[in-house]
Amino acid sequence: MQKTRSNRAFRSHVIFWFLMVAGLVLSVTGYTIYQSAEGYLIERFLKQQEQGVKTIASFIDGDFHSDISLLKDENLKDNQLFNRYQQALDNYIAVDKDYHFVYTLFINEQNRSLRYALLPSSVSNNPKAKLAKNIFTGKELMPDDFFFDHVFNLIDQAKTTSNDHSSSSILHVDGSGTISFGLIVNRNKQPTGIVVIEVSNRQIDRMKQDLFRSMLVTIGLLFISLLLASIIFAHKITRPFEKLTDAIERLINNELDFQLSLSDFGGFSYTAKQFNLMLLKLKVSRNELIGTNKAFSRFVPHKVLKLISPNGIQTTKLGECIEKEMTILFCDIRGFTQLSESMKPKESFAFINRYLNVMVPVINKHGGTVDKYMGDGIMALFPNSPDNALNAAVGMNHALSKYNQKLQTKGLPIVKIGLGLHTGRMMLGTVGTSSRMDVTVISDTVNAAARIEALTKTFQSSILISEELRIKLNQFNKRELRFIATCFVQGKAQPMTIYEVFSNDTISLRNEKLENQQGMIDAWHHYKNGDTDRAITIYQKLMEKSPLDKAQLALIEVVQNGRL
Repeated sequence: MQKTRSNRAFRSHVIFWFLMVAGLVLSVTGYTIYQSAEGYLIERFLKQQEQGVKTIASFIDGDFHSDISLLKDENLKDNQLFNRYQQALDNYIAVDKDYHFVYTLFINEQNRSLRYALLPSSVSNNPKAKLAKNIFTGKELMPDDFFFDHVFNLIDQAKTTSNDHSSSSILHVDGSGTISFGLIVNRNKQPTGIVVIEVSNRQIDRMKQDLFRSMLVTIGLLFISLLLASIIFAHKITRPFEKLTDAIERLINNELDFQLSLSDFGGFSYTAKQFNLMLLKLKVSRNELIGTNKAFSRFVPHKVLKLISPNGIQTTKLGECIEKEMTILFCDIRGFTQLSESMKPKESFAFINRYLNVMVPVINKHGGTVDKYMGDGIMALFPNSPDNALNAAVGMNHALSKYNQKLQTKGLPIVKIGLGLHTGRMMLGTVGTSSRMDVTVISDTVNAAARIEALTKTFQSSILISEELRIKLNQFNKRELRFIATCFVQGKAQPMTIYEVFSNDTISLRNEKLENQQGMIDAWHHYKNGDTDRAITIYQKLMEKSPLDKAQLALIEVVQNGRL
């Protein structure tokens, strides 16, 4: 939804600016064209008006025009030539008869006077026109009329230039309109009259309005065309960017297995080519980086580092540490030194690696992580639950039993291990230098777990745990645990109580160990109270009862030697 809104906003933005620029250009161009067209239209109209006045002036006989003044009014209607001239004037009158006037004037050069002569019948018979212009046959114009001097200037100019009847002029009257003059000459080329055409500004304004309406319609059609063009243009422009935006979003989501279609980008196909090339290089770089990370991950305890730096290994700093309660598991191969003596170095490493391929997956399965490989030994951390650690130890013994079965079928010696587990608070952090760091655990819990693992040799047990670990077990079946001894371990000022985990024993042996539990507790109390003989006697009876319970013989030796 957000992406759709963004694309629409981008497209609207393109359309808006396209219309803004195109509209500005259209407005300036339209205004310029309108001004030019208006000027051309008015100029053409005035030329037509000037040509019209020339035509009418050339059509009128100058001698007859001068004789009109001698005719009486009752004779005018019977005079064919007069009627023909008057009809010609009538035909020239524009549609708007109230504002378009055509008439002729008598010229008397001797006394410099002008009088109305020929009038169109529509004007002479129109009361409104007579009131507006006060025009009627025979009225003399006063010398102060606004075009009086202009007429005689035209006459004087015609005489000077010998321009005869073709002389014409146009007078612009502010606020009123235009007046065109054309000289009427006799056979002697002398001016005897003048044709006058008056055009009101309303006529010109009407022409301007018609032109303006036409321009508005044209601009409106052009704007609609521009709108359609802008939508098509915006679609053409924004579509490649929308495709590119989608591609970038996929790239942000770590999708690299795609390519842009060049046909979707039209003129921007080069951009699509470059983007596809970038994708290819990123894909190669990512594969190289993934390969490198996988290679380094085999040497870096990522789960441990995540405990120290939850935000990622990139933020891990030297000396960064946390304090956390965890369970430590130590695992060691019994008699590995003797086994390795019969192997070549390469065979020794192959043996250890096969063994670790059996053990480590069990640790990972139960939420643990290997902190260190110590030759044939393993140190693992379980940050979540002591139950997970103990289940991992039992699982490791179970996996080793299956592995030993394969070794036996091949005639190879079997592997025996001892596991020691302890839980407590510890410091987990980075040590080393800025160029080479390592993760380590600092706590007496680690030392105690290592010492408990060493006691598995002493007590002939596969798995030993501390009292602290036993107390914190929530789900593990505690009936599969039994008390072994309370003894001092190196590095601890207080004695530790040790328990054996016999979940991997046979059912019969597990039942025997459960039955022997109380006797072992009594024997240990006698030993601690100084009655060593009584303790040995109890251990011997238990050993006779359960000859496969090797811990009894180990305890007799320990009690006899007084090493605990």
